[in-house]
Amino acid sequence: MPCYCEICGREVPDERMCKTVVVDNAVLRVCPQCYRRLMKQGKVKEVIEPVKRPVKKTSRIQRVRTRIPRRLLEESYDIVEDYAERIRRARQRLGWTQAVLAQKVREKENVIKRIEAGRLKPSLELARRLERILKITLLEPIVEEPITSTDNEEDYYTIGDFIKIKKKK
Repeated sequence: MPCYCEICGREVPDERMCKTVVVDNAVLRVCPQCYRRLMKQGKVKEVIEPVKRPVKKTSRIQRVRTRIPRRLLEESYDIVEDYAERIRRARQRLGWTQAVLAQKVREKENVIKRIEAGRLKPSLELARRLERILKITLLEPIVEEPITSTDNEEDYYTIGDFIKIKKKK
């Protein structure tokens, strides 16, 4: 399956030849030529794909860390619109007071009250703790809608179309 370089737009026939890199906190798929040029300039960090380790049948599955910055991963999730109602219903279903929930998630009771009233949107970290403790879903992945073209001709823009690359003499 082919992939396209997100810098120069070149089609790479084998997807395994494309490299996933971080350039200025942006995760990009690049062709081998752009990868070599960026490595030579020292402007890129390669993303190491997670290594699969053998798992014993009696042990729990271990998570493998990637080298993608945590902030970039968190930017791809958003909190659902009706978070306040979901949290309130889940807490009441368990028969807990706001004080009990605050203690379980290691937050102040006032924070829980403001979240349930809809006046405070929880951080991604707090939303993950609430999801785990209340067994509900608060985070949803951000899906970018594809840009539709009005004419039949397909246009593919890459970063290289918008920036000038200085060549050393």
